[in-house]
Amino acid sequence: MRHLIAVWKKEMRIYFVSPVAYVFLAVYLFLAGVFFYLGVTLTGEASLRVLLGNLAITLVFVLPMLTMRQFAEERRQGTLEMLLTSPVPLAAVVVGKWAASLTLCLLMFLGTLLFPAVLAYYGDPDWGVVATSYLGLIGVASGFCAAGLFASSLIDDQVAAGLIGVVMLLPFWLVGRSEALLPDDMAEKLRDFGVLAHLDSFNRGVIDSIDVYYFVCFTAVFLFLTYRSVESRRWR
Repeated sequence: MRHLIAVWKKEMRIYFVSPVAYVFLAVYLFLAGVFFYLGVTLTGEASLRVLLGNLAITLVFVLPMLTMRQFAEERRQGTLEMLLTSPVPLAAVVVGKWAASLTLCLLMFLGTLLFPAVLAYYGDPDWGVVATSYLGLIGVASGFCAAGLFASSLIDDQVAAGLIGVVMLLPFWLVGRSEALLPDDMAEKLRDFGVLAHLDSFNRGVIDSIDVYYFVCFTAVFLFLTYRSVESRRWR
């Protein structure tokens, strides 16, 4: 555990020493403000449904850019070999880097709590739905951070790693909108593999064990793939 915490601290320090974290937080909070304004003015509801739905979509494009440097930059600078030969377990390295990216996302979500406060002042939002919607958003962020980390482990170039991460995540999002393009039976089967099918329940105020299991497995699979990808470099 101490190794994992050490890696987490190192990654958080890198984020906040460089402008990456500040730019990421500023851009995302700006977009959140735009989505909140449009959602309230267009629907006239004291609801975060439009805001949180759009924030989840932007994670497809934003999180791979956040995680793209995690392993790609280590490889480019030649520090990955030192990291792999250090006494720190590889599992702690992978989980520590993922936890740092997820922590930055949680800080970002914390900044958006201003919007429920505004709704509470002017209206009467359903706090149960607000809470479950944020839980769903955290589940999406957890899985997407793991996928972005895997993309970063595949290649030396940061920008290419970010693009690979976006391309990797898009099918998980688009499959939820495939009803109009595929036969009903096929679309129904594929829909269960998509993020939208499991996020919608959270946005309705429902916590289903199947949806929780989906996001846990999504995260675990990509963390395992990242582990195997980085581990393979020890033997090259």
